Amino acid sequence: MATAPVKNAYRTEPGSRAVLEIAIAEDEVGRAMDRAFATLVQRVQVPGFRRGKAPRTVLERHVGTETLREEALKKLLPERYAKAVAEAGLSPVAPPSFEIKEPAEGRGLHLIATVDVYPQVTLPDYRALRVAAENPTVADEDVERVLEDLRDRHGHLVSAGDAAARRGDFVLLNVKRAPQELKRLQPGKELLVEAGGGLLPAEVEAALEGARPGDERTAQPAGSEGPVEVHVLDVRRKELPPLDDAFARTVSDQPTLAALRDLLRGRLGKERASAAERDLRARVVDGLLAQAHIDLPESMVLHEVEHVLDDLVQRLRSGGLSLETYLRSQEKDEAALRADLRPAAERRVRTRILLDEVARHEALTLTEEEISTAIEKLAEEAHEDPGKLKARLAQGEGLAGLR
Repeated sequence: MATAPVKNAYRTEPGSRAVLEIAIAEDEVGRAMDRAFATLVQRVQVPGFRRGKAPRTVLERHVGTETLREEALKKLLPERYAKAVAEAGLSPVAPPSFEIKEPAEGRGLHLIATVDVYPQVTLPDYRALRVAAENPTVADEDVERVLEDLRDRHGHLVSAGDAAARRGDFVLLNVKRAPQELKRLQPGKELLVEAGGGLLPAEVEAALEGARPGDERTAQPAGSEGPVEVHVLDVRRKELPPLDDAFARTVSDQPTLAALRDLLRGRLGKERASAAERDLRARVVDGLLAQAHIDLPESMVLHEVEHVLDDLVQRLRSGGLSLETYLRSQEKDEAALRADLRPAAERRVRTRILLDEVARHEALTLTEEEISTAIEKLAEEAHEDPGKLKARLAQGEGLAGLR
């Protein structure tokens, strides 16, 4: 006779964790054991019997009752868990953990399932939020600064003769002596180094300032086992092109310097307007996050840390670097890197959940055209191909989040 179904109960704990207590009737366990026997008898070869023909008692002696029970529970527990989750109206965000207890009367099973669920969100009065928008401008000095940067990039080095090296000059040197651990400064090697550029230890670059061709310079880098001795071969300075119409035609498709200035002013204006818009959005989100209550489950944060780490790995690969090389340069291990990435990951999760809740309240949806535009904008900001970004978003929850 079938046992009357028992209602499941659940409670919530801090960290958006749900604990479900699921009563499984004895006859339900019996049916699961029957199904497990039907599966195992087809899979296990019992000596003296053709596959699938061994009686249950013989199979149990062969594989053990515990193996039969494990096979039964492997299917029964997820089924009963899924049913209890649906009845409770929960939205799990991670796999559950199961604990099985025998009822006091010794009949059936008592399953305790613990799982992280999608958090409840307490929204502030977001329509009352006020954030001042900035109106960025472009001054003449800003345009001139960009022009000077263009001049610097199109300059070329010329010998300064017998002049002493100044900060920013380039010194051609021959390494006479250096500690073995300074790989760039191996004896006999010629280097072109910017004084104060940061390529070599600070003590070595400081020693180059004031040097002239033919000079010998010695420096003791901090933490090194021995000094660095170099011979100065030449001092070179960057010669900048004149700022005229010919320069404008060299660095752009503009016919005159005035036209180039107009082009740069317009470009700077668009860049600053985009930056101001991003800053405004970030400040709006900051304002909402400060007032909203979101009890994040730990599993969502850890999952997002992996996403942030994957993004970092992709950016490193696009620059020809590996994660291992990056970690060595930062003098960190993966555990320390994950700890550093956690605040950004947590903010991303909170922001996504918050905006999803606002969109639900406002009944907002995006068209396919709007999604494509958003992906193109994200790809432009990340310097990534839009098609590749869309494919990567489709692999996870990113594309669903855009909708």
